[in-house]
Amino acid sequence: MNIEQLNTDFGIEGQLKFVRGHGDLPFIEIKNNSATALISIYAAQVLSFQPIDATEDLLFLSEQSCYEVGKAIRGGIPICWPWFGSDPQDVEGLSHGFVRNDYWTVIDVSALSPFETKVTLNFTPSNPSDTTWPYDYALELQISIGSELRLELLTRNLGDQAFTITQAFHSYFKVGNIEQVQILGLEGAEYLDKCDEDTQKYQTELLMINAEVDRIYNGLEKTLIIDDAALQRRIEIRSSSHKSTVVWNPWLIRSEELEDLAADSYQSFLCLETGNIGSNDIELLAYSEYRFSSQFKILDYQLSNVHEIS
Repeated sequence: MNIEQLNTDFGIEGQLKFVRGHGDLPFIEIKNNSATALISIYAAQVLSFQPIDATEDLLFLSEQSCYEVGKAIRGGIPICWPWFGSDPQDVEGLSHGFVRNDYWTVIDVSALSPFETKVTLNFTPSNPSDTTWPYDYALELQISIGSELRLELLTRNLGDQAFTITQAFHSYFKVGNIEQVQILGLEGAEYLDKCDEDTQKYQTELLMINAEVDRIYNGLEKTLIIDDAALQRRIEIRSSSHKSTVVWNPWLIRSEELEDLAADSYQSFLCLETGNIGSNDIELLAYSEYRFSSQFKILDYQLSNVHEIS
């Protein structure tokens, strides 16, 4: 991609510019009066988001991430689409779909105010004869950078044949110490425990992480909170048009098996992912569309512990 041309076409002086990042990939740097952010055009992936009054980034990004076409970047917020998990047809062997392993197209940027910047990216089939996903479709991702981070993913079925998708924002949140983290809002929810042969269980209390965890919660459509005592902050996650929430941390043994993750990195992140997964898949009829969004905000730790959060 031509960085100079992108800056000519879409750059916003004093607020948004395009740069060459790791692996010579094209990145978008944003700095407004609310926050700074870094977005990779490859994978349409938010890699960093930090409000100006925050001492740490909202997101975790592995120091051993791969920045290579055809490979996923470990950290930030990858987009899982049109499937979550393993390839259901085992055509390409791509985990979590193929849109996080390819370039997207910048179609619009705007400075909504000195405090908010919006970027819109588009993904369409590069090869109409590709059999990996033989449907006529288009994806659009809107990323809003302000006092909070907002993502909205729009899937359009452009053809006369229905298709079914699963999808997720695979969010890696930075934490100070995983063993001092609590997740609020899961109480009473049903989940599948992937670490226990997909056994169905119920969350009876606040979730704390002290071992490998891989769970898919169903039917959750309320605000979730990551309480991070080590960093003295809370992260608020609000979503709409989703029915699944994944909680994942690989812990030590699994981390050692992942080439793009340092063995001790599990201590510094928590994946809390919103989407539509498994039995909560989404059927798009001919010429229909589906919107799914999530918003992420760092809360003042003292105030959020004093006032009740609903």
